[in-house]
Amino acid sequence: MAPRPGGRPMILGLVLAGGLSSRMGRDKAALVIDGATLLQRAILALHAAGAAIVAVSGDRPGGIPDRWPRSGPVGGIASVADHLPNGELLVVPVDMPHLGESLLAPLLASAGTHATSCWQGHPLPMRLRLDAMSRTALAELMTRPGRACSVAALQSRLGVAALPLDNAVTPRLVNCNTPDQWREATA
Repeated sequence: MAPRPGGRPMILGLVLAGGLSSRMGRDKAALVIDGATLLQRAILALHAAGAAIVAVSGDRPGGIPDRWPRSGPVGGIASVADHLPNGELLVVPVDMPHLGESLLAPLLASAGTHATSCWQGHPLPMRLRLDAMSRTALAELMTRPGRACSVAALQSRLGVAALPLDNAVTPRLVNCNTPDQWREATA
């Protein structure tokens, strides 16, 4: 892994923004809260959590297009992994309006014996140790159809630490796929 000063692995960030937003009816990354788009907010949260490099998946300005279109989050992760050095990768969906450093810091703190960590019952956001083993797992998963190529399958294959939820964390893990979910999350 590429070390940071002090010998710790480099922290990297990835915003998954390659979806079609078909249920929302418009680009979720461009939705605005407090004067910033969800994409801008996700990038800021990753930098605040310590990410030295932040990549964006998806066919958009500044993004890395998916090599495997319509293959979901794992396709976005696998596509971007080729462009990043080894390190601790924080993977976040673009459609999470309450994302912030406080949701990401515990994921980083849980780095240890497990290659991945997430909040219990929520595969994303996720910390992924990006190294030869995870790159191999990603490449192999890209050969599998449907649910066999999922974030949960990646976590199961590599090992996952599921962090316990509490009443403060749970409401901030909501993501918005429909206009109704967006209105409810931003009310």
